[in-house]
Amino acid sequence: MAWTKKRQLSWILLLLALYVHLFVVLVEVEKHQERALIKGFGDAAWYILVTLTTVGYGDMYPITTTGKIIGAIFLVSSIGIIGFLISIISSFINDIRERHKMGYGGTSFNNHVVILGWDAFAHAVTECLLAAGRQVAVVVNDKDAVDGIYEEFSPKNIFVLYSQFEHLHNLEKVNLHHAALVFVNLPNDTDKLISILNIKQINPTTKFLVVLEQTRLKETFQGAGVMYVLSKNDIAAKLVASYIFEPDVAHFNNDLLSHALTNSDYDVQEYKVLASNPYAGKLYGEVFADIKQRFGCLPIGIVKIHDEQRVLIKLPPDTTIVEAGDYLIFILNGEQSPTIAAMFHVAEGVVPDENAAS
Repeated sequence: MAWTKKRQLSWILLLLALYVHLFVVLVEVEKHQERALIKGFGDAAWYILVTLTTVGYGDMYPITTTGKIIGAIFLVSSIGIIGFLISIISSFINDIRERHKMGYGGTSFNNHVVILGWDAFAHAVTECLLAAGRQVAVVVNDKDAVDGIYEEFSPKNIFVLYSQFEHLHNLEKVNLHHAALVFVNLPNDTDKLISILNIKQINPTTKFLVVLEQTRLKETFQGAGVMYVLSKNDIAAKLVASYIFEPDVAHFNNDLLSHALTNSDYDVQEYKVLASNPYAGKLYGEVFADIKQRFGCLPIGIVKIHDEQRVLIKLPPDTTIVEAGDYLIFILNGEQSPTIAAMFHVAEGVVPDENAAS
């Protein structure tokens, strides 16, 4: 593509030089004639303009033999030149569109999820994230995947960047420094670990989530600073075993793992307790009773943050104080979710620390 642009530029400069030369010659051979209509550079410029655009007003034309030859050159070349210019402009516009579609213009998403790598699993994760109201930036190394993603999901909440995964400088285009989490979804565990270590070099504070193919590497990834390390095999094995001896429990757990898409669907969600929250400063037992009675939701846990570490307390004692900055975890359905979000003045999920004082 770079060579093509250089050739186009060379042709443009060559044509420009030729036309400037003919332009000067036309004025010189015409201006000394008594009956000449073209007497200066302004007249010549007007004549060339109406000729090249094929308008042909007829108010200006050469009368000398040399001038007529130059005019003939302008007439014959006008269609080709216009076509050439249109081709260049179209190519330029298409290039801008292509760069925009490939994500080279970057995104302004904030507190979003970055997914590195695209496959059926990433597709399913993206559906759940978008259903929960989160914005997603996806990095793919296959151009064909870009169109497919935009055909299924709205560009309003999803951004796609076409890039090779080792080109770390391109990750700035997914607004990496303002992402809530990076889900590394590369084909094998080795590629995942290498990408994580490389990304941490350009942004040490990035939080990662990986789903491992090999469970034995869990400690390795945790040692590399990965916050959330999951194993497909472990999750699948536990769910299969549960279906065997506790099928009803397994079915219930499976439903809770997915996002509530309808009012009757149940889901487990967490909401941050802001300083303005009516439950801030109250005992967990009081909060539990009030929320269950008023909204039918079931609080099942609380998360407290100490030294930037998240501590999950399952079914906490009634005497636990609910403080601003904590997260309350609920079992609730799609109808109750917007009610809780409105009362807590915050969307579900983890939110930036700067909102804590809201």
